[in-house]
Amino acid sequence: MLEIRYYIKQVLNTALHLVDLPSVSLDALWFDVFFFRTGQGKTDVFPKSFDSITNLNLKALHIILANLLNDKEAQIPEIPKESLFEYLTNTLPTLCDLVPNYNTWTTDAERAEELIRSVFHSLGIFPENETKEYFKDRYLSIDSRERIRILDETKKAQERAKEILRQLKQKEEEEAASKYNRE
Repeated sequence: MLEIRYYIKQVLNTALHLVDLPSVSLDALWFDVFFFRTGQGKTDVFPKSFDSITNLNLKALHIILANLLNDKEAQIPEIPKESLFEYLTNTLPTLCDLVPNYNTWTTDAERAEELIRSVFHSLGIFPENETKEYFKDRYLSIDSRERIRILDETKKAQERAKEILRQLKQKEEEEAASKYNRE
């Protein structure tokens, strides 16, 4: 594996403006990646076809990742087919929903890094000069899903705090009214 900077540069340099997104066969792209990274020959690539994807943002993310994983100089080790399929069918659509404009992934270095770390995390591979702990820590610090989870938890905590304050105020008012009635 190479250092993370290499892979970030590859994503940022993806020339999607040269691609006719509606006409690209994702199955053909993933077959090439699978053949190159596993050497398993002409077997069924995945249990279901990716060519049925019509969301152009999601399709662009597939192209970005296929380009990255098919890079001959990337020094990416063998890819577990099941992990890749799981990532492509579950995680990638979620990332696409969180960052719906595919150009963000190819113009924002942090989003490019998130995409790389996300796929590497799901495949269990790590860039050169990074420990598993550092990799996981950095990934969690830039993960859009984690950021949204934290924001949701913060919002819920704030709502709980407001409700507690409201209840305290109500109790104080009730006590004041009770005291007033006794006097």
